[in-house]
Amino acid sequence: MIGVITAWSSVYLSMGRVKHPGPGFLPFGLALCLITLSLVLIFKSWKGNTPSTPFWPQRTWLRPLLGVSIFILYALVIQRLGFLLSTLLFLVIWMKLIERVRWRTLIGVSIATTAGLYFIFVFFLEVPLPKGFLKW
Repeated sequence: MIGVITAWSSVYLSMGRVKHPGPGFLPFGLALCLITLSLVLIFKSWKGNTPSTPFWPQRTWLRPLLGVSIFILYALVIQRLGFLLSTLLFLVIWMKLIERVRWRTLIGVSIATTAGLYFIFVFFLEVPLPKGFLKW
């Protein structure tokens, strides 16, 4: 259903051409992929006689819910805290709670990733990032 709605909505945007795609080209293509893969999954489930298993066995839904919550929290605080601090905190929280990484690895990867992303966005892509309360 989501694929059909997305495909229908993207038709109202300019599709452009293959060499010069418009804003509706990518959403339409992704919607077609979603529809195709959904139909394959539906037909596969009708064809096979596999025993049914619960979609979320034994509280395994907690980690995805926690992951979505961390993303929402990141989106809410990035303007206030700024890109550097919020991204660093996001990575630390994600790797400790979701990935369960050791502290030494977690700190090194978080700092390196935050610095690398900052370097890419600011110097290569020239994207203005939120500075938050650290207005330098």
